[in-house]
Amino acid sequence: MNNPEDKKILGLIAAKFKTIRTEQGLSQRKLALIAKMEYNQVQKLEKGESNLQITTIVRLMEALNATPNDILPYGNELS
Repeated sequence: MNNPEDKKILGLIAAKFKTIRTEQGLSQRKLALIAKMEYNQVQKLEKGESNLQITTIVRLMEALNATPNDILPYGNELS
């Protein structure tokens, strides 16, 4: 992942997941448990170091009761 635009998108998604997780009072470990993921996957996600699969995004959104509008960047966020 060398494309700066891709890095920006992943960084925006990572920040949104982290914000929602912390607003809900969940630790990274608790989120991983709820989403049936490995803890290190959540860590990498929140650092923007992981290019996520759609299935991972859906699992995390379900665990956080979040919608695509809550997570996926669009419009001015991408500028």
